[in-house]
Amino acid sequence: MSERVSRRRLLLGMGMAAVAPLLAACGQAPAPAPTAAPAAKTEAPQPAAKPTEASAAQPATKPAPSTGQVTLRFMRFAGAAWVHDVKFVDEFMQENPNIVVNGEDIVYDEMFKKCLALGATGTLADVFAGHNIWKPYLAFKGLCMDLDPMIKAHSADVKFDDFFPSVIADARGIGTEGKLYWLPTCVHPGGNAIIMFNKNLMNEAGVAMPASKEWTIADYEKIIRSAAKPKQGIFGTDIVVGRHPLYTQQYTRTWGKDPEKGSEDAWLLSRDGKKHQLASPPVKEGIEWYWKLIKDGFVPTRADALGAGLDHFTAGKMISKAGTVGAPANLRPRIADKFELYAVLWPKGPNGHRGSCLSYNTQSAWSKTKYPEEAFKLVNKLTGPEIAFFMGYDGLLHCGARHSAWFNPKLWERFPVMKDAAAWFESGIDPFPQPWNLRFVEWQEAWNQETAEYFDGKEDWNQMFAHTQKRCQEIIDQPRP
Repeated sequence: MSERVSRRRLLLGMGMAAVAPLLAACGQAPAPAPTAAPAAKTEAPQPAAKPTEASAAQPATKPAPSTGQVTLRFMRFAGAAWVHDVKFVDEFMQENPNIVVNGEDIVYDEMFKKCLALGATGTLADVFAGHNIWKPYLAFKGLCMDLDPMIKAHSADVKFDDFFPSVIADARGIGTEGKLYWLPTCVHPGGNAIIMFNKNLMNEAGVAMPASKEWTIADYEKIIRSAAKPKQGIFGTDIVVGRHPLYTQQYTRTWGKDPEKGSEDAWLLSRDGKKHQLASPPVKEGIEWYWKLIKDGFVPTRADALGAGLDHFTAGKMISKAGTVGAPANLRPRIADKFELYAVLWPKGPNGHRGSCLSYNTQSAWSKTKYPEEAFKLVNKLTGPEIAFFMGYDGLLHCGARHSAWFNPKLWERFPVMKDAAAWFESGIDPFPQPWNLRFVEWQEAWNQETAEYFDGKEDWNQMFAHTQKRCQEIIDQPRP
C-alpha cells in the first residue's frame, strides 16, 4: 500500500505538539489510585441491545433542557492526535449557541487517576474521555451517567444502529450490570492489527512483500530472517507483546486451534476474567516465538533504544513494525519521504486463525452533572458518524466505532489496508480482556514490570514465568476496589 498524506496532515503532525503514541490511544494507563467503593453485584457481560430495547425499563420521557446559557467542562486528551476533540467541540458550540464548552487538556496517562480524584471530591468534568481499559472501574465507582434514557429520548440523533454491535456489547460488559455508561470513539481490532513494511529495505534485500491477507506467522518469520540485517543495524520487527497485556492477548490468540474461532486456551486472560493463563501451551508457544526472534537479534531491546521520541522503524532501520489500523496515518508525518510504506493485516497463526482483541476509547458524562441533557448532546457529537470518519481519514488515529466510517470507500482509497480491516472487524472481533475485578490498570503495570527482563532476552521462560504468573494472578484474585 502506498499511502499519500495531504500537506495539511503533514503540517498538523509537524506543527502541533508531538503526536501521542498509538499505544496510548489504545489504552496505556497509569497505576490506579484506589478508593473505597460501594457494594455492587457481579454479573456476566450482557449482549448488545437494539436501540428500541436499550432502555426498556427506563423512563421514556425526554429530559427537560436547561434554559439560558450553559457552561460544560470537557476533560479531553492532550496532543495533536486528539485534534478532532477541538474541531468538533467548536462545531458543537456553533450549533448550540446557548452552550459553552471549556476544554481541559489532560495528559493521556493521567486521565484515569485524575477522574478518580475529581470524582471523589465532586468536581469531575461534565464530560470526560477514557478507554475501555479503565471506564468500567470509573462506572463501578458511580462516576458515569447511565446513557440509556438519553439514547432512547434522542434515538433519531444518536443513530445507534451505526455503532458496531460488538463494541456496544463490550460497553455493557463486566462491571456495568448491562447498563451503557459510555459511547465509543476510535476503535480497532488489536494493537498488532497490521504489519507495516519499509518497502525500500525489502527491495534492497530482494524479499517480496506478503502477497495477500492470507499470509501466515511462518511467512512473517521467513521475511524477518531473510530481510533484516541485525549486524548492520537493520532490525526485523517490533511487536507489542511485553508492554501491554491487551496487545499480548490479541497476539497470543493467533495461536488458537480453530481457524475461524481460535480457542480460549490461547487467551492470556480467561473469558470470565478470573484466570491468568500464562501456563497454557498456546500462550507459551506464541510468546516464545517472539522471544526467539529477540534472542537472535532481530528485535531491538531497551539497550538498543535510539532516544526519546525516536524509533527504529520511522528512522528507516527496521524492516517491519506491528501497529494498530491507525498506525500508517499516525506515523506518516514522521516517515515523510524517507521510504515507501506498505501495510497488510496481521498474519494468521499456525492453525489459520488471526488473533484479535477489541480496544476503543470512550466519552462519558458525569453522573452528577448539573446539565445532563447538554452533556449528553456533547457526548453524542463526539461519538457521531462525522467525527468517527474524520479520526481515521483526516485525523491521526483510527476511525470511530461507526460502521459508516469504516466502510466509507474514501477511507479505503486513502488507506487500502482499511478495507480488509473493516471486513475483519465486521466478521467478529474477540472481546476485551477485562479482569472480573476491574483491576486492569494494576494488571497492566505488573505485566509490564514482570516481563521486562524476559523481553530484553535476559530471562528465559521458566525464570520469567515463576514471578510473572504469581504476581498477575494475585492481582486478579483481589476483590473489586
